[in-house]
Amino acid sequence: MPTKQRVVLLILIALSLLQQGVRWKQSSFEPQVVQAAEAAAPAQEGRHCPLVHVNTAGLAELQTLPGIGPVLAERIIIERKEAPFREKRDLLRVSGIGEKRLAQIADLICLYVEEDAQAQ
Repeated sequence: MPTKQRVVLLILIALSLLQQGVRWKQSSFEPQVVQAAEAAAPAQEGRHCPLVHVNTAGLAELQTLPGIGPVLAERIIIERKEAPFREKRDLLRVSGIGEKRLAQIADLICLYVEEDAQAQ
């Protein structure tokens, strides 16, 4: 295989691993898979639960949910700008999320809203 193709292949493999949440230890080249909750731990300081906060999560964090890709993640972000999700069933407002998909993610999401924390 020519050198250029090897380099491109290695870059594609590295990018794929990074997108899937694989982190490399500095002391060795063994991959260490990081759970989504651990990877987002610094961003979760001050949050009340380790679940995905659909009212504040970014595009990448929303995509950690099963069945939620970049298109649905973007739709969630757009819809929550209109009005925050107060109940899990509110996610049915998002085009592409039906009862079945909601059931898949219901136990993985939290509806924490910043206003709720300030009111307490």
